[in-house]
Amino acid sequence: QIAFAATFLGALISAIVGPLSARNVAANGLVRNAFRGLALVIRAVPDLVVAIVFIIATGFGPQAGALALAIGGVGLLAKLIGDSLEEVPNGPEKAIAAVGGTRSQVFFGSTLPMSVPAMVSHLMYLLEQNVRSATLLGIVGAGGIGFLLINSLSGRHFDEVLAYLIVIIALVLAIETASMLVRRALK
Repeated sequence: QIAFAATFLGALISAIVGPLSARNVAANGLVRNAFRGLALVIRAVPDLVVAIVFIIATGFGPQAGALALAIGGVGLLAKLIGDSLEEVPNGPEKAIAAVGGTRSQVFFGSTLPMSVPAMVSHLMYLLEQNVRSATLLGIVGAGGIGFLLINSLSGRHFDEVLAYLIVIIALVLAIETASMLVRRALK
């Protein structure tokens, strides 16, 4: 639940930061550099440090983990979205602009539709990353399966530890399988 909430929150914020960090979407170089810099600064701070800050602010529990992963996810997903938007072929963009299309018409008519497969792939990657990271953050008190895992380890309940590890592996494999199917359907 932590990973899904964090992915959702991170995707919402990245849907704004990412496009504004792309050269072919941002209004000018200043806007692009500001949003690219914001994503870089966010990405530079480890999730564990952000989780500790949120644990101090909100207390132990899953809300600290979800918020920490959401913030960290913005740094990663915004960069990936910006890069994907910059890599679309510029022919369709130029064609729409040549017939009098506005910046938003170019974006929604050409740039965004051409980058959807890459963005879906990036979103699924972030979800997979968040599932794995939620385990680590739970160990420091940010809730979730990591918290259960550390409690099982401290109580020497190794059968529970094995069960939690199997659940984590199965979830990552399920997300990767879903990602492959979605990418195949979008091609």
